[in-house]
Amino acid sequence: MTSVTTHSDSSFIKTEAVSHNGMVATKDRLATEAGLEILRMGGNAVDAGVASCLAVGVVEPESSGIGGGGYMVFQMGDEGGVIGFPMKGPLAGSPDMYSLSGEASVGSFGWAGVVNDENIHGYRSIAVPGCIAGLMEAHKRFGNLPWSEVVAPAANIARKGFSPEWFTLYKFGSLSQMLLRYTELRDTFMPDNQLPYGGIDAPFILKQPNLADSLDSIARDGADSFYRGELTEDITKDIQLNGGILTGQDFDQYKPFYWKNGLEFQYRGKIIRVPNYASAGITSAMTLKLLNKFDLPSMGHNSVEALHLYINAARMAYADRFEYVADPEFADVPWQGLVSDIYTDRRSREITANCPSEYIPGNPWIEEGREPKFVLESSKPQPDDGTTHLTVVDSEGNAVSITNTIMSGFGSGIIPKGTGIVMNNGMMWYDPVPGRVNSIAPGKYPLNNMTPALVLGKDGVEIAVGASGGRRITNCVTSLLSKMIDFGLSPQEAIDAPRVDCSSSTTDVPVELDPEIVKSLTEKGHNIRVLGEGFTQTGFAKFASPTAITRSNGIFLGGVDSFHTAHAAGL
Repeated sequence: MTSVTTHSDSSFIKTEAVSHNGMVATKDRLATEAGLEILRMGGNAVDAGVASCLAVGVVEPESSGIGGGGYMVFQMGDEGGVIGFPMKGPLAGSPDMYSLSGEASVGSFGWAGVVNDENIHGYRSIAVPGCIAGLMEAHKRFGNLPWSEVVAPAANIARKGFSPEWFTLYKFGSLSQMLLRYTELRDTFMPDNQLPYGGIDAPFILKQPNLADSLDSIARDGADSFYRGELTEDITKDIQLNGGILTGQDFDQYKPFYWKNGLEFQYRGKIIRVPNYASAGITSAMTLKLLNKFDLPSMGHNSVEALHLYINAARMAYADRFEYVADPEFADVPWQGLVSDIYTDRRSREITANCPSEYIPGNPWIEEGREPKFVLESSKPQPDDGTTHLTVVDSEGNAVSITNTIMSGFGSGIIPKGTGIVMNNGMMWYDPVPGRVNSIAPGKYPLNNMTPALVLGKDGVEIAVGASGGRRITNCVTSLLSKMIDFGLSPQEAIDAPRVDCSSSTTDVPVELDPEIVKSLTEKGHNIRVLGEGFTQTGFAKFASPTAITRSNGIFLGGVDSFHTAHAAGL
Protein backbone atom coordinates (compact mmCIF):
# COMPACT_ATOMS: atom_id res chain seq x y z
CA MET A 1 0.00 0.00 0.00
CA THR A 2 1.21 3.51 -0.75
CA SER A 3 0.56 6.92 0.82
CA VAL A 4 -2.38 8.81 -0.72
CA THR A 5 -3.43 12.39 -0.04
CA THR A 6 -7.05 12.86 1.05
CA HIS A 7 -9.09 15.93 1.95
CA SER A 8 -11.29 16.15 5.02
CA ASP A 9 -12.74 19.10 6.96
CA SER A 10 -10.47 21.61 5.19
CA SER A 11 -7.37 19.54 6.02
CA PHE A 12 -5.10 17.61 3.69
CA ILE A 13 -3.71 14.39 5.14
CA LYS A 14 -2.02 11.33 3.71
CA THR A 15 -3.09 7.80 4.44
CA GLU A 16 -0.47 5.63 6.03
CA ALA A 17 1.45 3.21 3.84
CA VAL A 18 1.30 -0.39 5.13
CA SER A 19 3.46 -3.35 4.13
CA HIS A 20 4.73 -6.74 5.30
CA ASN A 21 7.92 -6.85 3.21
CA GLY A 22 9.76 -3.57 3.68
CA MET A 23 9.10 0.12 3.12
CA VAL A 24 10.60 3.13 1.35
CA ALA A 25 9.65 6.72 2.22
CA THR A 26 11.14 9.65 0.29
CA LYS A 27 10.21 13.15 -0.88
CA ASP A 28 9.08 12.05 -4.36
CA ARG A 29 7.17 9.15 -5.91
CA LEU A 30 9.90 8.45 -8.48
CA ALA A 31 12.60 8.31 -5.80
CA THR A 32 10.48 5.92 -3.74
CA GLU A 33 9.90 3.76 -6.82
CA ALA A 34 13.66 3.73 -7.45
CA GLY A 35 14.23 2.30 -3.97
CA LEU A 36 11.46 -0.26 -4.36
CA GLU A 37 12.88 -1.33 -7.74
CA ILE A 38 16.22 -2.05 -6.06
CA LEU A 39 14.54 -4.05 -3.26
CA ARG A 40 12.70 -6.13 -5.87
CA MET A 41 16.03 -6.87 -7.56
CA GLY A 42 17.36 -8.35 -4.32
CA GLY A 43 19.01 -5.24 -2.97
CA ASN A 44 19.02 -4.44 0.73
CA ALA A 45 18.23 -1.25 2.66
CA VAL A 46 21.61 0.34 1.81
CA ASP A 47 21.24 -0.42 -1.90
CA ALA A 48 17.72 1.02 -1.92
CA GLY A 49 18.73 4.01 0.18
CA VAL A 50 21.58 4.90 -2.18
CA ALA A 51 19.34 4.53 -5.25
CA SER A 52 16.59 6.66 -3.70
CA CYS A 53 19.02 9.33 -2.54
CA LEU A 54 20.52 9.68 -6.01
CA ALA A 55 17.09 9.65 -7.65
CA VAL A 56 15.59 12.33 -5.42
CA GLY A 57 18.51 14.57 -6.32
CA VAL A 58 17.36 14.32 -9.94
CA VAL A 59 13.66 14.95 -9.36
CA GLU A 60 14.07 17.57 -6.61
CA PRO A 61 17.25 19.32 -7.75
CA GLU A 62 16.48 22.41 -5.68
CA SER A 63 16.81 20.39 -2.47
CA SER A 64 19.54 17.79 -2.77
CA GLY A 65 21.90 16.05 -5.14
CA ILE A 66 25.42 14.80 -5.67
CA GLY A 67 26.75 18.34 -5.27
CA GLY A 68 25.86 18.25 -1.57
CA GLY A 69 26.41 16.11 1.50
CA GLY A 70 24.77 14.51 4.50
CA TYR A 71 24.57 11.53 6.84
CA MET A 72 23.35 7.94 6.79
CA VAL A 73 22.35 6.30 10.07
CA PHE A 74 22.18 2.55 9.50
CA GLN A 75 21.59 -0.86 10.99
CA MET A 76 22.69 -3.76 8.79
CA GLY A 77 22.36 -7.12 10.47
CA ASP A 78 24.26 -6.90 13.75
CA GLU A 79 26.30 -3.88 12.67
CA GLY A 80 25.04 -0.36 13.25
CA GLY A 81 26.47 3.11 13.07
CA VAL A 82 26.70 6.31 11.06
CA ILE A 83 28.39 7.21 7.80
CA GLY A 84 29.03 10.94 7.67
CA PHE A 85 29.56 12.80 4.42
CA PRO A 86 28.86 16.47 5.20
CA MET A 87 30.24 19.30 3.10
CA LYS A 88 33.72 20.45 4.08
CA GLY A 89 35.41 23.83 3.87
CA PRO A 90 37.99 24.31 1.07
CA LEU A 91 41.67 24.28 2.00
CA ALA A 92 41.89 27.86 0.74
CA GLY A 93 39.12 28.99 3.09
CA SER A 94 40.04 31.53 5.75
CA PRO A 95 38.23 33.29 8.63
CA ASP A 96 38.36 36.64 6.80
CA MET A 97 37.63 35.42 3.27
CA TYR A 98 34.41 37.44 3.12
CA SER A 99 34.02 41.20 3.52
CA LEU A 100 31.34 41.97 6.10
CA SER A 101 28.57 44.36 5.05
CA GLY A 102 27.82 45.65 8.54
CA GLU A 103 24.37 44.08 8.67
CA ALA A 104 23.84 42.30 11.99
CA SER A 105 21.61 39.48 10.78
CA VAL A 106 20.80 38.27 7.25
CA GLY A 107 19.67 35.09 5.53
CA SER A 108 17.90 32.09 6.98
CA PHE A 109 20.67 31.47 9.54
CA GLY A 110 20.88 34.99 10.89
CA TRP A 111 24.65 35.40 10.50
CA ALA A 112 26.30 38.79 10.02
CA GLY A 113 25.89 40.11 6.48
CA VAL A 114 28.52 39.54 3.78
CA VAL A 115 29.12 41.88 0.83
CA ASN A 116 27.21 40.62 -2.24
CA ASP A 117 26.01 37.63 -0.17
CA GLU A 118 29.08 35.71 -1.37
CA ASN A 119 28.64 33.13 1.39
CA ILE A 120 25.01 32.48 0.39
CA HIS A 121 25.18 32.04 -3.38
CA GLY A 122 27.70 32.07 -6.20
CA TYR A 123 31.06 30.42 -6.79
CA ARG A 124 32.62 31.42 -3.46
CA SER A 125 29.79 29.84 -1.46
CA ILE A 126 30.63 26.28 -2.55
CA ALA A 127 32.07 23.79 -0.05
CA VAL A 128 33.51 20.35 -0.86
CA PRO A 129 30.61 17.95 -1.56
CA GLY A 130 30.53 14.59 0.23
CA CYS A 131 27.45 12.83 -1.17
CA ILE A 132 29.09 10.41 -3.60
CA ALA A 133 31.93 9.57 -1.20
CA GLY A 134 29.48 8.74 1.59
CA LEU A 135 27.00 6.77 -0.48
CA MET A 136 29.77 4.71 -2.07
CA GLU A 137 31.35 4.05 1.33
CA ALA A 138 28.01 2.68 2.55
CA HIS A 139 27.61 0.57 -0.58
CA LYS A 140 31.17 -0.84 -0.39
CA ARG A 141 30.55 -1.95 3.18
CA PHE A 142 27.01 -3.28 2.94
CA GLY A 143 25.61 -3.27 -0.60
CA ASN A 144 24.31 -6.46 -2.24
CA LEU A 145 23.91 -5.29 -5.83
CA PRO A 146 26.63 -3.91 -8.13
CA TRP A 147 27.25 -0.17 -7.72
CA SER A 148 26.31 0.51 -11.33
CA GLU A 149 22.86 -1.01 -10.76
CA VAL A 150 22.02 1.23 -7.80
CA VAL A 151 23.11 4.35 -9.71
CA ALA A 152 21.14 3.37 -12.83
CA PRO A 153 17.63 4.47 -11.73
CA ALA A 154 18.78 8.06 -11.13
CA ALA A 155 20.74 8.19 -14.39
CA ASN A 156 17.73 6.83 -16.30
CA ILE A 157 15.38 9.45 -14.83
CA ALA A 158 17.85 12.21 -15.69
CA ARG A 159 18.27 11.01 -19.29
CA LYS A 160 14.67 10.06 -20.11
CA GLY A 161 13.20 12.95 -18.16
CA PHE A 162 10.24 13.29 -15.82
CA SER A 163 7.26 15.54 -15.27
CA PRO A 164 7.94 17.65 -12.15
CA GLU A 165 5.48 17.25 -9.27
CA TRP A 166 3.54 20.22 -7.89
CA PHE A 167 5.89 20.79 -4.93
CA THR A 168 8.94 20.96 -7.20
CA LEU A 169 7.13 23.46 -9.43
CA TYR A 170 6.17 25.49 -6.36
CA LYS A 171 9.82 25.57 -5.25
CA PHE A 172 11.00 26.46 -8.76
CA GLY A 173 8.58 29.37 -8.78
CA SER A 174 9.61 30.60 -5.35
CA LEU A 175 13.28 30.35 -6.39
CA SER A 176 12.82 32.10 -9.74
CA GLN A 177 15.23 34.87 -8.75
CA MET A 178 17.98 32.29 -8.32
CA LEU A 179 17.07 30.56 -11.58
CA LEU A 180 17.29 33.85 -13.46
CA ARG A 181 20.55 34.89 -11.77
CA TYR A 182 22.74 32.05 -13.07
CA THR A 183 22.77 31.13 -16.76
CA GLU A 184 23.57 27.41 -16.49
CA LEU A 185 20.93 26.94 -13.81
CA ARG A 186 18.32 28.77 -15.88
CA ASP A 187 19.14 26.88 -19.06
CA THR A 188 18.88 23.55 -17.22
CA PHE A 189 15.62 24.08 -15.36
CA MET A 190 13.87 26.77 -17.41
CA PRO A 191 14.10 25.49 -20.98
CA ASP A 192 12.88 28.12 -23.43
CA ASN A 193 12.92 30.60 -20.51
CA GLN A 194 9.82 29.15 -18.85
CA LEU A 195 9.13 26.96 -15.86
CA PRO A 196 8.82 23.25 -16.70
CA TYR A 197 5.09 22.71 -16.42
CA GLY A 198 2.48 21.57 -18.91
CA GLY A 199 -1.12 20.48 -19.24
CA ILE A 200 -2.64 17.10 -18.39
CA ASP A 201 -2.68 16.02 -22.04
CA ALA A 202 0.89 17.13 -22.69
CA PRO A 203 2.93 17.16 -19.46
CA PHE A 204 6.33 18.81 -19.66
CA ILE A 205 9.23 16.35 -19.56
CA LEU A 206 12.31 17.81 -17.88
CA LYS A 207 15.49 16.13 -19.10
CA GLN A 208 18.98 16.57 -17.63
CA PRO A 209 21.38 14.94 -20.14
CA ASN A 210 24.53 16.47 -18.62
CA LEU A 211 23.64 15.14 -15.19
CA ALA A 212 22.86 11.75 -16.74
CA ASP A 213 26.36 11.70 -18.26
CA SER A 214 27.89 12.58 -14.89
CA LEU A 215 25.92 9.80 -13.17
CA ASP A 216 26.93 7.32 -15.88
CA SER A 217 30.57 8.23 -15.25
CA ILE A 218 30.09 7.73 -11.51
CA ALA A 219 28.35 4.40 -12.19
CA ARG A 220 31.36 3.21 -14.18
CA ASP A 221 34.23 4.55 -12.08
CA GLY A 222 32.71 5.12 -8.66
CA ALA A 223 33.88 7.86 -6.33
CA ASP A 224 37.15 8.26 -8.27
CA SER A 225 35.15 9.72 -11.17
CA PHE A 226 33.79 12.47 -8.93
CA TYR A 227 36.82 13.15 -6.71
CA ARG A 228 39.86 12.61 -8.94
CA GLY A 229 38.78 12.27 -12.56
CA GLU A 230 37.73 14.30 -15.58
CA LEU A 231 34.49 15.24 -13.85
CA THR A 232 36.54 16.73 -10.99
CA GLU A 233 38.51 18.79 -13.51
CA ASP A 234 35.33 20.04 -15.18
CA ILE A 235 33.86 21.10 -11.84
CA THR A 236 36.93 22.81 -10.39
CA LYS A 237 37.99 24.48 -13.63
CA ASP A 238 34.66 26.25 -14.03
CA ILE A 239 34.55 27.26 -10.36
CA GLN A 240 38.07 28.72 -10.43
CA LEU A 241 37.48 30.58 -13.71
CA ASN A 242 34.67 32.40 -11.94
CA GLY A 243 36.45 33.37 -8.73
CA GLY A 244 35.74 30.29 -6.61
CA ILE A 245 38.35 28.65 -4.40
CA LEU A 246 37.55 24.93 -4.68
CA THR A 247 40.45 22.87 -6.10
CA GLY A 248 41.19 19.34 -7.20
CA GLN A 249 43.14 18.87 -3.98
CA ASP A 250 39.98 19.61 -1.98
CA PHE A 251 38.18 16.82 -3.82
CA ASP A 252 41.09 14.38 -3.65
CA GLN A 253 41.47 14.78 0.12
CA TYR A 254 37.78 14.32 0.95
CA LYS A 255 37.07 11.22 3.01
CA PRO A 256 33.73 10.17 4.54
CA PHE A 257 33.41 9.32 8.23
CA TYR A 258 32.50 5.92 9.62
CA TRP A 259 31.35 5.90 13.23
CA LYS A 260 30.55 2.48 14.67
CA ASN A 261 27.34 2.83 16.71
CA GLY A 262 27.27 6.60 16.14
CA LEU A 263 25.93 8.66 19.03
CA GLU A 264 23.62 6.39 21.01
CA PHE A 265 21.53 7.13 24.08
CA GLN A 266 18.65 5.61 26.02
CA TYR A 267 15.09 6.87 25.78
CA ARG A 268 12.21 5.07 27.54
CA GLY A 269 14.19 1.82 27.49
CA LYS A 270 15.02 2.04 23.79
CA ILE A 271 18.28 2.95 22.04
CA ILE A 272 18.24 5.99 19.76
CA ARG A 273 21.10 6.43 17.28
CA VAL A 274 21.94 9.78 15.64
CA PRO A 275 25.05 11.27 13.95
CA ASN A 276 28.06 12.38 16.00
CA TYR A 277 29.86 15.65 16.39
CA ALA A 278 29.08 18.83 14.41
CA SER A 279 25.57 17.87 13.30
CA ALA A 280 22.27 18.32 15.11
CA GLY A 281 22.53 14.77 16.47
CA ILE A 282 23.93 15.90 19.81
CA THR A 283 21.24 18.59 20.10
CA SER A 284 18.54 15.98 19.52
CA ALA A 285 20.19 13.69 22.07
CA MET A 286 20.34 16.45 24.70
CA THR A 287 16.68 17.36 24.13
CA LEU A 288 15.44 13.79 24.49
CA LYS A 289 17.71 12.98 27.44
CA LEU A 290 16.17 15.91 29.31
CA LEU A 291 12.65 14.74 28.44
CA ASN A 292 13.54 11.25 29.62
CA LYS A 293 13.81 12.63 33.16
CA PHE A 294 10.08 13.33 33.24
CA ASP A 295 6.95 11.18 33.02
CA LEU A 296 5.84 12.75 29.76
CA PRO A 297 3.35 10.00 28.77
CA SER A 298 1.24 10.64 31.88
CA MET A 299 0.83 14.31 30.93
CA GLY A 300 -1.04 13.61 27.69
CA HIS A 301 -0.16 14.35 24.08
CA ASN A 302 0.19 18.09 23.33
CA SER A 303 -0.96 19.04 26.83
CA VAL A 304 0.25 22.31 28.36
CA GLU A 305 2.50 20.41 30.76
CA ALA A 306 4.05 18.20 28.05
CA LEU A 307 4.65 21.09 25.65
CA HIS A 308 6.10 23.26 28.44
CA LEU A 309 8.64 20.54 29.21
CA TYR A 310 9.44 19.98 25.56
CA ILE A 311 10.02 23.68 24.86
CA ASN A 312 12.31 24.01 27.88
CA ALA A 313 14.33 20.94 26.93
CA ALA A 314 14.66 22.04 23.30
CA ARG A 315 15.69 25.59 24.18
CA MET A 316 18.26 24.45 26.73
CA ALA A 317 19.77 22.11 24.12
CA TYR A 318 19.88 24.95 21.57
CA ALA A 319 21.59 27.26 24.08
CA ASP A 320 24.37 24.70 24.57
CA ARG A 321 24.53 24.00 20.83
CA PHE A 322 25.35 27.56 19.81
CA GLU A 323 27.77 27.99 22.71
CA TYR A 324 29.88 24.86 22.26
CA VAL A 325 29.27 22.67 19.19
CA ALA A 326 31.71 22.85 16.26
CA ASP A 327 34.22 20.75 14.32
CA PRO A 328 36.30 19.05 17.06
CA GLU A 329 39.48 19.50 14.99
CA PHE A 330 39.15 23.28 15.32
CA ALA A 331 37.40 23.83 18.66
CA ASP A 332 37.61 22.29 22.11
CA VAL A 333 34.11 20.86 22.53
CA PRO A 334 32.88 19.11 25.72
CA TRP A 335 31.24 16.22 23.83
CA GLN A 336 31.13 13.78 26.74
CA GLY A 337 29.98 16.39 29.21
CA LEU A 338 27.10 17.54 27.03
CA VAL A 339 25.55 14.06 26.82
CA SER A 340 26.51 12.75 30.26
CA ASP A 341 23.72 11.58 32.55
CA ILE A 342 25.00 13.74 35.39
CA TYR A 343 24.89 16.88 33.23
CA THR A 344 21.38 15.95 32.09
CA ASP A 345 20.32 15.53 35.73
CA ARG A 346 21.74 18.91 36.62
CA ARG A 347 20.15 20.69 33.66
CA SER A 348 16.78 18.99 34.21
CA ARG A 349 16.54 20.56 37.68
CA GLU A 350 16.60 23.99 36.02
CA ILE A 351 13.17 23.31 34.46
CA THR A 352 10.46 24.85 36.61
CA ALA A 353 6.74 25.62 36.33
CA ASN A 354 7.43 28.75 34.29
CA CYS A 355 10.01 29.41 31.57
CA PRO A 356 13.02 31.64 32.33
CA SER A 357 13.44 35.09 30.82
CA GLU A 358 16.52 33.79 28.98
CA TYR A 359 17.92 30.34 28.24
CA ILE A 360 21.63 30.33 29.00
CA PRO A 361 24.21 27.61 28.29
CA GLY A 362 25.16 25.19 31.02
CA ASN A 363 28.68 24.26 32.11
CA PRO A 364 29.43 20.74 30.82
CA TRP A 365 33.12 21.22 31.57
CA ILE A 366 32.32 20.09 35.13
CA GLU A 367 31.36 16.66 33.84
CA GLU A 368 34.40 16.66 31.55
CA GLY A 369 36.51 17.02 34.70
CA ARG A 370 38.67 19.68 33.09
CA GLU A 371 38.88 23.24 31.88
CA PRO A 372 38.67 24.01 28.15
CA LYS A 373 42.00 24.12 26.34
CA PHE A 374 40.91 27.36 24.68
CA VAL A 375 37.66 29.28 24.44
CA LEU A 376 36.17 30.82 21.31
CA GLU A 377 33.30 33.27 21.22
CA SER A 378 29.97 31.55 20.61
CA SER A 379 28.43 31.55 17.13
CA LYS A 380 24.92 32.29 18.30
CA PRO A 381 22.96 33.76 15.38
CA GLN A 382 20.79 36.80 15.64
CA PRO A 383 17.02 36.12 15.90
CA ASP A 384 15.65 35.26 12.71
CA ASP A 385 15.82 25.30 2.77
CA GLY A 386 16.89 22.96 0.63
CA THR A 387 17.39 19.43 2.00
CA THR A 388 15.89 15.99 1.56
CA HIS A 389 15.32 13.07 3.87
CA LEU A 390 14.48 9.45 3.17
CA THR A 391 14.06 6.24 5.13
CA VAL A 392 14.24 2.59 4.07
CA VAL A 393 13.59 -0.58 6.08
CA ASP A 394 13.93 -3.86 4.19
CA SER A 395 12.19 -7.18 4.83
CA GLU A 396 15.08 -8.38 7.03
CA GLY A 397 14.83 -5.35 9.32
CA ASN A 398 17.93 -3.65 7.92
CA ALA A 399 17.39 0.11 7.91
CA VAL A 400 18.84 3.41 6.77
CA SER A 401 17.85 6.97 7.60
CA ILE A 402 19.51 9.41 5.17
CA THR A 403 19.56 13.20 5.15
CA ASN A 404 21.27 14.85 2.18
CA THR A 405 21.39 18.53 1.30
CA ILE A 406 22.77 21.14 -1.07
CA MET A 407 21.84 23.69 1.64
CA SER A 408 19.37 26.40 0.63
CA GLY A 409 17.19 26.26 -2.49
CA PHE A 410 19.38 25.37 -5.52
CA GLY A 411 22.40 25.64 -3.21
CA SER A 412 24.98 28.02 -4.64
CA GLY A 413 22.98 28.37 -7.84
CA ILE A 414 26.04 27.14 -9.72
CA ILE A 415 26.11 24.26 -12.19
CA PRO A 416 29.68 23.88 -13.51
CA LYS A 417 29.41 23.87 -17.30
CA GLY A 418 28.69 20.53 -18.88
CA THR A 419 28.23 18.62 -15.60
CA GLY A 420 24.55 19.13 -14.79
CA ILE A 421 25.47 19.09 -11.07
CA VAL A 422 23.92 21.71 -8.80
CA MET A 423 26.62 22.65 -6.32
CA ASN A 424 25.97 23.33 -2.64
CA ASN A 425 26.33 26.60 -0.79
CA GLY A 426 27.82 24.93 2.28
CA MET A 427 29.89 28.01 3.17
CA MET A 428 26.62 29.54 4.35
CA TRP A 429 26.80 27.21 7.37
CA TYR A 430 29.82 29.08 8.76
CA ASP A 431 29.74 32.16 10.94
CA PRO A 432 31.44 34.74 8.64
CA VAL A 433 32.79 36.68 11.64
CA PRO A 434 36.38 35.55 12.47
CA GLY A 435 37.40 34.23 15.89
CA ARG A 436 34.21 32.39 16.78
CA VAL A 437 33.51 28.73 17.46
CA ASN A 438 31.97 28.18 14.02
CA SER A 439 34.10 30.60 11.98
CA ILE A 440 35.72 29.53 8.69
CA ALA A 441 39.04 27.68 8.72
CA PRO A 442 40.88 25.68 6.02
CA GLY A 443 39.37 22.20 5.70
CA LYS A 444 36.97 22.71 8.60
CA TYR A 445 33.53 21.08 8.79
CA PRO A 446 30.81 23.62 9.58
CA LEU A 447 28.09 23.01 12.15
CA ASN A 448 25.02 21.61 10.40
CA ASN A 449 21.40 20.81 11.25
CA MET A 450 20.99 17.25 10.02
CA THR A 451 19.81 14.56 12.45
CA PRO A 452 18.60 11.33 10.83
CA ALA A 453 17.70 8.80 13.51
CA LEU A 454 17.02 5.12 14.15
CA VAL A 455 15.29 3.66 17.20
CA LEU A 456 16.22 0.14 18.28
CA GLY A 457 14.28 -2.10 20.63
CA LYS A 458 14.50 -5.74 21.65
CA ASP A 459 13.62 -6.92 18.12
CA GLY A 460 15.92 -4.56 16.23
CA VAL A 461 14.99 -1.39 14.35
CA GLU A 462 11.57 -0.05 15.36
CA ILE A 463 11.66 3.47 13.88
CA ALA A 464 13.56 5.22 11.09
CA VAL A 465 12.91 8.96 10.97
CA GLY A 466 14.37 12.26 9.83
CA ALA A 467 13.47 15.54 8.18
CA SER A 468 14.52 18.41 5.95
CA GLY A 469 14.02 22.03 6.95
CA GLY A 470 17.19 23.72 8.22
CA ARG A 471 17.27 24.61 11.91
CA ARG A 472 13.75 23.22 12.32
CA ILE A 473 14.99 19.67 11.70
CA THR A 474 16.07 18.73 15.22
CA ASN A 475 12.81 19.84 16.89
CA CYS A 476 10.86 17.99 14.22
CA VAL A 477 12.75 14.74 14.78
CA THR A 478 12.68 14.86 18.58
CA SER A 479 9.01 15.83 18.59
CA LEU A 480 8.09 12.94 16.29
CA LEU A 481 10.11 10.48 18.35
CA SER A 482 8.29 11.59 21.49
CA LYS A 483 4.90 11.35 19.76
CA MET A 484 5.59 7.83 18.52
CA ILE A 485 7.35 6.48 21.63
CA ASP A 486 5.64 8.36 24.46
CA PHE A 487 2.14 8.60 23.06
CA GLY A 488 1.88 5.65 20.67
CA LEU A 489 1.09 7.64 17.53
CA SER A 490 1.69 5.95 14.19
CA PRO A 491 4.12 7.62 11.74
CA GLN A 492 1.47 9.46 9.72
CA GLU A 493 -0.47 10.46 12.84
CA ALA A 494 2.71 11.84 14.42
CA ILE A 495 3.65 13.77 11.28
CA ASP A 496 0.19 15.32 10.89
CA ALA A 497 -0.27 16.21 14.58
CA PRO A 498 0.55 19.79 15.69
CA ARG A 499 4.13 20.26 16.89
CA VAL A 500 6.25 23.16 18.12
CA ASP A 501 9.54 24.59 16.91
CA CYS A 502 12.05 26.37 19.14
CA SER A 503 14.83 27.17 16.66
CA SER A 504 14.17 30.92 16.48
CA SER A 505 13.55 33.68 19.03
CA THR A 506 9.87 32.69 19.12
CA THR A 507 8.34 29.32 19.86
CA ASP A 508 6.40 28.60 16.69
CA VAL A 509 3.17 26.60 16.73
CA PRO A 510 0.66 25.79 13.98
CA VAL A 511 -2.77 27.38 13.87
CA GLU A 512 -4.25 23.93 14.50
CA LEU A 513 -2.94 23.86 18.08
CA ASP A 514 -5.77 24.48 20.58
CA PRO A 515 -5.93 28.26 21.33
CA GLU A 516 -6.41 27.48 25.04
CA ILE A 517 -3.12 25.56 25.00
CA VAL A 518 -1.43 28.53 23.33
CA LYS A 519 -2.89 30.88 25.94
CA SER A 520 -1.68 28.71 28.84
CA LEU A 521 1.84 28.43 27.39
CA THR A 522 1.95 32.21 26.98
CA GLU A 523 0.94 32.61 30.62
CA LYS A 524 3.90 30.43 31.56
CA GLY A 525 6.18 32.97 29.88
CA HIS A 526 6.68 31.36 26.48
CA ASN A 527 6.99 33.71 23.50
CA ILE A 528 4.52 31.93 21.22
CA ARG A 529 4.08 32.75 17.54
CA VAL A 530 1.14 31.10 15.75
CA LEU A 531 2.07 30.37 12.14
CA GLY A 532 -0.98 30.89 9.98
CA GLU A 533 -1.40 31.42 6.26
CA GLY A 534 1.26 34.13 6.07
CA PHE A 535 4.16 31.84 6.92
CA THR A 536 5.73 29.48 4.38
CA GLN A 537 9.39 29.47 5.44
CA THR A 538 9.93 25.74 4.81
CA GLY A 539 7.15 25.13 2.33
CA PHE A 540 3.43 24.94 2.83
CA ALA A 541 3.82 23.03 6.09
CA LYS A 542 5.78 25.88 7.74
CA PHE A 543 7.72 23.35 9.79
CA ALA A 544 10.39 20.80 8.89
CA SER A 545 9.35 18.13 6.38
CA PRO A 546 9.75 14.54 7.67
CA THR A 547 9.55 10.94 6.57
CA ALA A 548 9.17 8.06 9.03
CA ILE A 549 8.85 4.27 9.00
CA THR A 550 7.95 2.00 11.90
CA ARG A 551 8.42 -1.76 12.12
CA SER A 552 6.57 -3.94 14.61
CA ASN A 553 5.43 -7.57 14.55
CA GLY A 554 6.17 -7.91 10.85
CA ILE A 555 4.15 -4.83 9.88
CA PHE A 556 5.80 -1.78 8.30
CA LEU A 557 4.05 1.61 8.46
CA GLY A 558 5.24 4.61 6.45
CA GLY A 559 4.40 8.27 6.97
CA VAL A 560 5.44 11.38 5.04
CA ASP A 561 4.80 15.12 5.01
CA SER A 562 1.21 15.72 3.84
CA PHE A 563 2.15 19.20 2.56
CA HIS A 564 4.65 17.78 0.11
CA THR A 565 4.75 15.37 -2.82
CA ALA A 566 6.59 12.98 -0.49
CA HIS A 567 5.61 9.34 -0.95
CA ALA A 568 5.82 6.16 1.12
CA ALA A 569 5.27 2.69 -0.33
CA GLY A 570 6.07 -0.91 0.55
CA LEU A 571 6.43 -4.30 -1.09
